[in-house]
Amino acid sequence: MAMMVFPREEKLSQDEIVLGTKAVIQGLETLRGEHRALLAPLVAPEAGEAEPGSQERCILLRRSLEAIELGLGEAQVILALSSHLGAVESEKQKLRAQVRRLVQE
Repeated sequence: MAMMVFPREEKLSQDEIVLGTKAVIQGLETLRGEHRALLAPLVAPEAGEAEPGSQERCILLRRSLEAIELGLGEAQVILALSSHLGAVESEKQKLRAQVRRLVQE
């Protein structure tokens, strides 16, 4: 998966952050699906005799899945925060227009 790297001095716009976050979400969802597909045969009851090291792989896959889920949750928080900030900015503009109108009266 490609990684976006920006110089420290460059400030990202809210739209750039949202687009980057959505791209990260897509990548994490794909990765989660791959991890689940790898984990499913290892934990299947009909697997019979477990291969050596399968327990360790299960633990690592579950740990990775937890980290992926955490990343997805954090990305959803970023998107929700962005949406909220957009609504606040819209309300602020509306109130400024109302103040201008009241001052003119």
